[in-house]
Amino acid sequence: MLKRDFIRNILLVLLAVLALLLLRVFVFSNYRVRQADANNFLKSGDLVTITKNEKPNYKDFVVYKVAGKDRIGRIIGKPKDSVTYMDDIFYLNHKAEDQSYINDLKNKYHTKNGENLFTSDFSISSITKGKYQKIPKGKYLILNDNRTNKKDSRTFGLIKKSQIKGVVTFRILPLKKFGFVSKE
Repeated sequence: MLKRDFIRNILLVLLAVLALLLLRVFVFSNYRVRQADANNFLKSGDLVTITKNEKPNYKDFVVYKVAGKDRIGRIIGKPKDSVTYMDDIFYLNHKAEDQSYINDLKNKYHTKNGENLFTSDFSISSITKGKYQKIPKGKYLILNDNRTNKKDSRTFGLIKKSQIKGVVTFRILPLKKFGFVSKE
């Protein structure tokens, strides 16, 4: 009887380990936020979990790969969206859209730099060199919250869905901020 219970417990532990490994490989992954990716919501050194099979939505943080490097950015344009930034105002589908989540960064920037633009002017047409007016199917417009860091779609172009590794959903470290990642 004892031997049978011991074998059963070993099998249960092995199944649990296998289930965790499969979840890690196919559903979840971790990412450590670098200084270049940091913003008001994600600080340098934070350890976050990304969900691999989740469809990215407007304002979601995503981890994407460009030129062999993983980066974090925020989805600000999905397929079929028209996006324009003009005079520090964000237009989504020809309507001014509030981006209150960057107000703190924008105010700090304006305090140091006067009335210079926090986000330089661009449109989908300028990013794609006139090829598209709207974001095509299977591509996304991703920007850093710190808009002075142009290592995002403004430099790399529209990001393909296949380049997106996953949506940032949960913060593991630091423990005092343990929990779901806020979009705003």
